[in-house]
Amino acid sequence: MICTYGDKTDVKWQKRHSLPQIIVITEDGKMNENAGKYVGLSIHECKKAIIEDLEKEELIVKKEVLKQSVGTCWRCHTPVEILSKHQWFMKTREMTDEVIKWTEKVRWVPAFAKKRMIDWALSLDWDWVISRQRIFATPIPVWYCIKCGETIVAKKEWLPVDPRFEKPKISSCPKCGSNKFIGETDVMDTWMDSSITCAVHAGWPNNPKTFKKLFPADLQPNGLDIIRTWDYYLMVKHLALFGIAPYKTVLINGMVRGSDGRMMHKSYGNYVEANAVIEKYGADALRQWAASGGSTGYDIPFRWSDVEYGKRFLTKLWNASRFILMNLSDNFKMENKIYKFETLDKWLLTKLEKLTEEVTEALENFQFNIAIEAIRNFTWHSFCDHYLEAVKPRLRASKGDSSEAVRYVLLYALYRIIQLLAPICPHITESIYQLIKPMLPMSNEEKSIHLTKWPTSNKSLISPEDEKIGELIIKVIALIRKLKAERKTSLKTQLKKAIVYVKEEDKEALNKHLDLISQVCFVNTIEIKPLKDESEIKVEIII
Repeated sequence: MICTYGDKTDVKWQKRHSLPQIIVITEDGKMNENAGKYVGLSIHECKKAIIEDLEKEELIVKKEVLKQSVGTCWRCHTPVEILSKHQWFMKTREMTDEVIKWTEKVRWVPAFAKKRMIDWALSLDWDWVISRQRIFATPIPVWYCIKCGETIVAKKEWLPVDPRFEKPKISSCPKCGSNKFIGETDVMDTWMDSSITCAVHAGWPNNPKTFKKLFPADLQPNGLDIIRTWDYYLMVKHLALFGIAPYKTVLINGMVRGSDGRMMHKSYGNYVEANAVIEKYGADALRQWAASGGSTGYDIPFRWSDVEYGKRFLTKLWNASRFILMNLSDNFKMENKIYKFETLDKWLLTKLEKLTEEVTEALENFQFNIAIEAIRNFTWHSFCDHYLEAVKPRLRASKGDSSEAVRYVLLYALYRIIQLLAPICPHITESIYQLIKPMLPMSNEEKSIHLTKWPTSNKSLISPEDEKIGELIIKVIALIRKLKAERKTSLKTQLKKAIVYVKEEDKEALNKHLDLISQVCFVNTIEIKPLKDESEIKVEIII
């Protein structure tokens, strides 16, 4: 005899041993007439009353506090009771082998998500319950003959139909001839609708040409928590209808955690509204946090400091853009011609083309954190901190091959940066694009940055030799500026002398760029000496 179910184990035992059921709980959580004198009490009240009665009868031997796992409502945390109800099912367990076969064929990002899908399919104790006792949902198009109980299923041409308000389009029951029917009052599980989205998005059932072209879906993105629902239900539904997996790649994102480390949720009090973040720092800063917060598929902690860092980067990029535009004449135009690039130009272009390769590969593999960090590191340091500072003396000249080349590189690099950044920061990149668009070649003048062709790496601009020499020059400049800062001396203070210690094989290359270093660092004389014991460059300054 079963009068209540503690968990799914009780359900399985009742089914396995054909135990009779005595239903004592109503749908509104009250005790019914089968509960005897406890009828009308809530579940909590009934438990309390039973204990009091047992104590009166001196039948309780011992009381102790126990810790146990109890299923509760995710929203209000009320303990969940299992009720026995007639339901509609889809036969999914018999499809398990097929589900696993197609799951293995699909690309899962990250890879561990595939195991979660397979483990879920293997763990199911019963088929998919597709009916719900609610008011608003997709109706189940079924009627029952009042006289004989025959089930009448709607034909395709009857749809859409709601059996709660409409009669079946037949004159009589095919089994007993009665003309009295009652419609199914249950509705479908919401996943019954969601589980057909891949086909519907591709054009099914009204556009077979589009469906053939777009199905299966290239990408199915969703959270880690709904692998067992959406991904699984999509799989079984489409396998049943079309015999093929509905998606080629499944991209799984983790959950957002609050500052206390727990899942972000209103009931925990650690919830932050997206609008509050956007109003303070802007949408692009928030999007940077989402992209950089963690590896794909893993939980992302929310920290205000991460969003603030994103905002500072955007400010840096905007200021750099303004500086570049201030140093470009109104009639400046990027032209497809040969420019006389200097070593630092080639250094930056090499790093830029390598950045393009790195970001492209990262995005193709859904490694958004790697992509955004690479863009920010290049923009903030290689481009702004080093290159912009090093080429300022060349920008003072309005004409000449060097002046023309550096202006081309500045615009070329800025355009490439905003192209790479556009998927993550669509707003600031669009604003910058509209400012530089008149200066771009006609073939590049799309209406929006988001309509431009994704950049590919120009291998001809990659020069390992110039990159090595450029790193050497930048390192020397950075060390001199650092020493000035440590001595609390203005960066524009003219130094009498700087002594640079480098390896023997680097002396010749560095000697060719002493004038550049002198101009950038405000040094009268630079002396090169051989590096003895230290493996790194060493610099001394005389004020």
